[in-house]
Amino acid sequence: MKAVVELEDEAIPAWQRQSMDRSLRSARVQDVVERSKMSIRTFYKYFASKEDLLVAVSETVVAREAVPRLRERIEKHRDPLLRLKAFIVALVELTARARGSVARALTSYQNRLAESRPTDLARAMKPQLDLLAELIEDVARTRPLQGDLTVERAARLTHDLLLATVHGRALGSDGGSEMPAEAVWQFCVSGMGFGAGGGPGVRRTRKPHGRGSAAGRPDCAAARARAGQ
Repeated sequence: MKAVVELEDEAIPAWQRQSMDRSLRSARVQDVVERSKMSIRTFYKYFASKEDLLVAVSETVVAREAVPRLRERIEKHRDPLLRLKAFIVALVELTARARGSVARALTSYQNRLAESRPTDLARAMKPQLDLLAELIEDVARTRPLQGDLTVERAARLTHDLLLATVHGRALGSDGGSEMPAEAVWQFCVSGMGFGAGGGPGVRRTRKPHGRGSAAGRPDCAAARARAGQ
């Protein structure tokens, strides 16, 4: 097992560097082998194909980079709703700060694996999804989820939305790079049924109409009609 970890520590960074220099389609296993200074025989002993390496890259990025950074942001808060917000905002912001070539490469990895190896991609993303589910469950202990939503379903829908958002940013889709993290948070928390306005956990309510407002004044015509009866 130690040998496999050491091999991944050499091959995965080499693949990431190679992807920055060339497009995903043109990146070759031979180039990775040369950069990592391993033999082609050793590479194929642990990775049956280039896609096996893509899976390993995704697992490494999520488990060793994304989740620890998200936890670092989350641990700054104690309130469950603020911890959930920290996760959502951090995921959007951290992706926005990533270098263009790196973000595009990771997005290309995941889009490719979503078609060819969906089960492996789901396994790679599981630590991030599990963390989100844990945060939603903590909030749901005191604030009920919307309608028939379960923690698992809310986590899945929210995670899929976040991935679509960050992938849109990475690929430069129209309006994607301009989507503020706060707007994503407001949309997610409203969809789950947790209140985001007026402080943690407080649902937004419509303010009562003031006396001087049109809606707050009695219907004068109706009042005169009643008086004449």
